[in-house]
Parts: sequence; structure tokens; C-alpha cells
Amino acid sequence: MQYKKNKKKYYYLALWILFLNGLSLKALEIAVKPFGYLGLLYNQGAQKNPHSYVGALARLGVDFSYSNGWSFGIGAIGAWNVYNKQRLANLYISLGNFFGNPNNVKPYLSAGDVSDAYLQYTNQRFKIALGRFNTDFVDFDWIGGNIQGISVAFKQNSMRYFGIFMDSMLYNGHQINKEQGNRIATSLNALASYDPVSKRLYVGGEVFVLGAEYRHENLKVVPFILTDTRLPLPTQNVLVQVGGKLEYDASLAKGFTSHTLVHGMYQYGNTDAATSAKNAGLFLIDQTFKYQIFNFGTGFYIVPARNNKGYLWTFNDRTKFYGRGINAPGVPAIYFANSSISGYVFLGLKTKRVRLDAMVAFGDYQEYSLMSSFRVWTYRSLSFDMGGGYVYAYNSKATRKSLGNSSFVFFGKFLF
Repeated sequence: MQYKKNKKKYYYLALWILFLNGLSLKALEIAVKPFGYLGLLYNQGAQKNPHSYVGALARLGVDFSYSNGWSFGIGAIGAWNVYNKQRLANLYISLGNFFGNPNNVKPYLSAGDVSDAYLQYTNQRFKIALGRFNTDFVDFDWIGGNIQGISVAFKQNSMRYFGIFMDSMLYNGHQINKEQGNRIATSLNALASYDPVSKRLYVGGEVFVLGAEYRHENLKVVPFILTDTRLPLPTQNVLVQVGGKLEYDASLAKGFTSHTLVHGMYQYGNTDAATSAKNAGLFLIDQTFKYQIFNFGTGFYIVPARNNKGYLWTFNDRTKFYGRGINAPGVPAIYFANSSISGYVFLGLKTKRVRLDAMVAFGDYQEYSLMSSFRVWTYRSLSFDMGGGYVYAYNSKATRKSLGNSSFVFFGKFLF
């Protein structure tokens, strides 16, 4: 009898707690923000036995943000290979094929996935997110876009500390470049689900990143360490990367600025599955000048390694190249094949409505690219972009097969 009374008491107490919690939530302001895009892309090869395909890609999600710093969101992404010269486009009729298969016809290895399912907390110094979310807020060059895991960043005076745990990633061609902007059209040119595709092809094990950022006036220094417990290769060995970057900004004249970027990295891990060589690295220097709406500059990089079978294993990067996003989507990047030595020059233009990116890369990795985007319509948070261009990308040291060396690309993209 006493047990029933206590049980009833606890029941009413629980209801009272839920009621008070409901009142506290009502007292909070909540902002609801939808996000996503709908796009169509045509990629036509120009080499011998050229590739040719049309892809439609859609992404839709919604973010709920409370005034106390907490937020959560849900979203989905889907792709349909409307036409592909390699094979007639097929409808995905089973759940297994919907999430995709590493052996499906590229570049749309999956028909869709749950892109976003996250819980996030943010204040002036601290931000943490877990689930499936966009990890770009961490500002780490070698992992970007949507991942499955946990990311955290903490700021204190001139220092910022960050960490990432990545179980898997959503590969959809997302690629940032701070000087020029996101790579044009690459987010419409590929889709690989978290699991089974990206997990099996690109990630393998569990990825851990720890890093720090020091800022002093116009100088920024960022050391880091990255480990992958199991590369997605027959060797299944551990990957370790230790490195850092240096950035320096300067104002040369009114409206004329300079941005200098230097990357250095040591990599330990057998990424070729053919030899026993495990050591590689990266040295990259990029010099960008900006004058009003124009940007231009030059760069050089080398991937030192004892053999030319493997790669610098980067899940993402923030270079100005288009070879990965248009001609060889996936991981690793075509331009970071072992023993590659290349230089490049570039020119860009950016206004509120127009983007133009042009590059010539020479050496082991060669690229000739001209990509454009035009904002033809905008209304509040809605907009429609269209554009196109040409990308030639070839690396004499690369062993990973690309879609083709030459690509003419045309696209339209509705954003909200």
C-alpha cells in the first residue's frame, strides 16, 4: 500500500517537473531556419571515350535554435543519376541500394541519406555539435562538410582549441576556399552516403583530430594531429598525420590585400596497398592578392614520398583546385598523389552576383580550369544560380581512376 502511495507521489512529481520544463521552454525564443538546395548538373567529357551524365541533387533540412544557445536539426539529401552514358539511369527500389554501394556507377554512388541529425550548443567561446552535422565551424582544413561524430571548438584570448571525432562522412563534393569561395558546382557532382559508401571507401576506422590555433595581429599558426585507426585499404593499417599551417594577412594599399598560406605535414601510413612504404608529407605555399573584386596569385606544392603509388590521405581540402570536385570526386585527392610536384597560377572575380575562377597548374599535376556562376534571381533568402565551365585535370603520379581528364560542366541551382 505504501509502495502504491509512493509510486503515485513520484508520478505527480514527474508530471510537475515536465510541466515546469514546458514553461521554461515556452519562455525561450526559438528560431526555425530551413536550409537546402535543388540542382541539376550536366557533365560532358571531352577526352577519348568521354564520360557523359546528368545528375539531379536535392537537399532539405531545418534547424531549430533556442535563445539559450542550444539547437538541433534534421535534414536529408538525395541524388538521381538521370542519365549516364556508362549505364542507363536506374531507379533505386531497395533500401540497401538507396544508401548505395561502393561499386555503383560514379559519381552518384548513393541515392540519398539522412544528411543532418544533430544537437548543438553555442556560446561566445565554446561550440559543440554531435550527430550528423556540418563541421566547418571547427575551421580545420583537412576535414569539412557533414560528418557523423562529435566536433568541439573553444576560444580563450589569442588561442583557440578544437577537436573532431569522425566515425563517417557524407561526401557530396563540398569544398571550401576562403579566398575565392566554395568550389563552383562541386556540391552537385557527387553523393556518397555515410554508410556503407563513405565509411568503406574513404574513412575505414575512427578518425580523431586535436588542434590549436594561435592568433597575433595578422598572423595565425595552427598545429594539429590526426589519426585514423584503420585505412579503408586491404592493409587496414593506422594513418597518422602531424602538421600545421601558417597564415599571414597584410594590407598593401587601399583595397589591395595579401594573404600568405603555408602548409606542412608529415604522414605515416601505407596508402597504396602495393608496397610497404609508409612515409609521405606535404609542403604547400599559396600567395593570394586581392584588389577590390579581383583575386590573383600563385602557389607551389610537393608531396614527398619514397614511392609514387600512394597518396596524401585528405578527407577534404581548401585548395583552389577543381580537379577533385569535377573530374575525380572522392578521397584521396587526385592532386595529392605521392611524389607530385606542381605549381600554379590563378585569377578570380567575385561580386554579389558573379563568380569566375580560372587556374593553370603545371608539373606532375596539371589543371586548366575556368568555372563561372551567375546569380540570376534572388528574393529574400531564396536565390537561383546558374553557370558552367571547363576543367582539365591530370596527374602523372595518380593511380586512382578519375571520371575523365576533361569535363565541360553546366548547372542550375536553387538555394534557400
